[in-house]
Amino acid sequence: MTKVKIDFTSRITQGKESETFTKKCQGELTESGETTRVSYLEDDQVPVKILIRENNVIIRRGSDQNNYSQLHFIVGERKDCRYVAQGYQMDLQSTTEFIKFFSKNNNSRELQIEYNLYSGLYLIGNYTVTLIFT
Repeated sequence: MTKVKIDFTSRITQGKESETFTKKCQGELTESGETTRVSYLEDDQVPVKILIRENNVIIRRGSDQNNYSQLHFIVGERKDCRYVAQGYQMDLQSTTEFIKFFSKNNNSRELQIEYNLYSGLYLIGNYTVTLIFT
């Protein structure tokens, strides 16, 4: 387990509206074979766990069964995702454009994911997520 600094950037596009969020936090990175796991507390409160494999990423945010999200990304596949808020569940699907996980020259690692999120047939938005682990 390696302690890392995490720089998180998320760009959300819904229709003609677009917004970018950035966060910085401390976390832990563990590698085992072809699998990388990252965990951190978002805003020092919400636990986030990321499981990274080649072209396959799962992100779980929150630990309370009544308030969490779980997103699954596999390039070229439509995957089931779930948001639960105040005990109410919303089933969604993701289609992933690309996943890139690579080492950079400054000994950091970077994860990039671009995906679309759907509720049934309706596009909710396009998302681009970048995490840099230093």
